[in-house]
Amino acid sequence: MFSFKNLIKAFLQEDARTVHPDTFEEELDFQCGRVINFASLITLSWLTYIPIDMQLHPDKPLIVVLRMGFPVFGLILFISKFFITLPKRNLIFLTIYGAYMAISNAILTGVTKMDPAYIGGFLFILTLLALGPIKKRWAQGIFITSVIIFAITTYLSGVREIKGHNFYSLNDLFCVSFIVICFIEILNGIRYKSWSKARQVEIGEEIIKLQKQYSEILEQTVKERTVELERERNNLKEKNESMERDLQMAKLIHGQLMPSKTPGDFIHSFYKPMDMVGGDFYDFIHFRDPDKLGIFISDVSGHGLAAAFITSMVKTIILQSGEKKLNPADLLSFINEILYNQVGGNFVTAFYGIYDKKTRMLTFANAGHNPPYVISPDDKVEYLNGHKTVPLAIMDNDSLKKRGKIFKNSEIILKPNSKLLLYTDGFIECQPFNNHELSFEEKVREIIDKIKHEKPDAFIQNIYKNLTEFRGCESFEDDVCLICMDIL
Repeated sequence: MFSFKNLIKAFLQEDARTVHPDTFEEELDFQCGRVINFASLITLSWLTYIPIDMQLHPDKPLIVVLRMGFPVFGLILFISKFFITLPKRNLIFLTIYGAYMAISNAILTGVTKMDPAYIGGFLFILTLLALGPIKKRWAQGIFITSVIIFAITTYLSGVREIKGHNFYSLNDLFCVSFIVICFIEILNGIRYKSWSKARQVEIGEEIIKLQKQYSEILEQTVKERTVELERERNNLKEKNESMERDLQMAKLIHGQLMPSKTPGDFIHSFYKPMDMVGGDFYDFIHFRDPDKLGIFISDVSGHGLAAAFITSMVKTIILQSGEKKLNPADLLSFINEILYNQVGGNFVTAFYGIYDKKTRMLTFANAGHNPPYVISPDDKVEYLNGHKTVPLAIMDNDSLKKRGKIFKNSEIILKPNSKLLLYTDGFIECQPFNNHELSFEEKVREIIDKIKHEKPDAFIQNIYKNLTEFRGCESFEDDVCLICMDIL
């Protein structure tokens, strides 16, 4: 019986193959065919921006022309599928489509002199370029070309000095460019290994079939296949080493997502992933007001490369959030709306607070994260009480609103000479190596009481020392992330 589910399945061309192409380029062509329908039709949404473009820049008709080109090009792409037959048609058309989107957005952003309303769209298209199943060299060429065209167009539009929001936008472009270049490399490698693995499985199945059909020459076949399997073993060894190098690269990228230094001696941070890469993330967000500091900490469910990829998504979203960073609840809502249905069933707990050093006021919002400890000068160790709701990516913002679980801000004025300790659940849920009946949460207050007068760096070092002694080793079952701040 016909159903909407069947329509979606047919439209997206779900992968139910038992035989994969002989070449990786043909595999990319197939993957492009799975997304090209959606990619071409979704450009109709760009029509809604044309009235806005005309209001913002009535003196620049080129913007409207380029914007009109998005849906026109998308429809031509969709219709051509039924009339044009070429080898690797999907790969070629999607590459051309991606090039047009990236280059036209580069021109739009340049002629508007890096208007924040357009720089976000340009960064979004560059991010999609990293995700598209096109050839690595083509994707890199499109990326480099669009950035060069953006720079030239911006210069020709009269931008001679980089300052104010232009400096902030350019910094976002540099950060996103680094992430896009890295993930073009990583995702291409992942696609290749997935296709190669499928081909190896098919080769193995073919071997079994041939052995059954030609049982009379079994001995000779076994000898020949032994040589081939040895070769395959060597190939797998080389590929495993390649995967190890990819993981090392992913570790480097993940480490660069974190701040390279703390904002000052009054605050210190520590991060130890369970594997080579992990799902914990923290960041310090600076504002024009030097007395204010944003502190963000999050924990992705699960571990490994998938969790690390989601943390990079969180970092990218924060970079694109603009003035939403000024309001903790708004930032969490912005991240939640983008992550929902995009993280493969994972979720993210997060805490974001903005601390004002002048007033000692902390404005914060909590998305299902462990509440920080407040260590008062009168020797009290308490949880930071405030509004707490569900983690990110579990439901969209409209559903949160209907259930009364929207993200809200809380405020507290912290006492002088107190401390604030933020952490992820790998810290308090740590258990002894040979005893899973205890958890570090039962001892943490006692340990904090002994070291509460130490400076943040020494405080973190001592609490980690106690944690490893409690665990019995320096390998953990979850990532551990700590941030300690003195309230002066």
